[in-house]
Amino acid sequence: MAEAEIVEDRTREDAGVARLVAGLRAAEPEACAEFCQRYGPRVHRFLGLRLRGDAALAEELMVQVLADAVRGISRFDPQRASLLAWLFGIARRQVLGELRRRGRRKSVPESAQTPLALLSEASLSEDPTEALAAQIAARQQVAALRAALSELEMEVLLLHGLHGLSVEEIGQVVGRSERAINSMLYRARRKARERLGGDE
Repeated sequence: MAEAEIVEDRTREDAGVARLVAGLRAAEPEACAEFCQRYGPRVHRFLGLRLRGDAALAEELMVQVLADAVRGISRFDPQRASLLAWLFGIARRQVLGELRRRGRRKSVPESAQTPLALLSEASLSEDPTEALAAQIAARQQVAALRAALSELEMEVLLLHGLHGLSVEEIGQVVGRSERAINSMLYRARRKARERLGGDE
């Protein structure tokens, strides 16, 4: 894609976000519906990963994040952050609060948990044993990666690789400079390659 086309796409996207934000500030129901449709799935995915697959809680917090964002849209400043980075910042604070609450409650260690959803997904495939084994292996790789990386390094890696946020946007979400984010990404990728034997 030519540079001019990229700039044009970015300008069109910025205009769409500005129109959406104006609609939210004017309390237009259509703007609220568009906002939830456009950003709800991305926020849900972000929350699901941070909550380690707890889909029900991710759904609950997603609704809370979107409601908080709509109520607090007057605080959104496009000069300080993109709308997505601002939303992920709200979601991140919700997750941190939830993880603090969970930390105060005793529970089964995460490594010993196998969610029922994992078992039901496996039972729908042709060979449930193979599907379940593959999902457990993937979870073990993620657990190994979580053991190798700090919480912040894991978060930065996911925001960049999975959610597609730029280094600048990640800095806006986690409150760090671009230079710090670049450094964290470099370290996280190196540790991931070492831990996973070359896979990234």
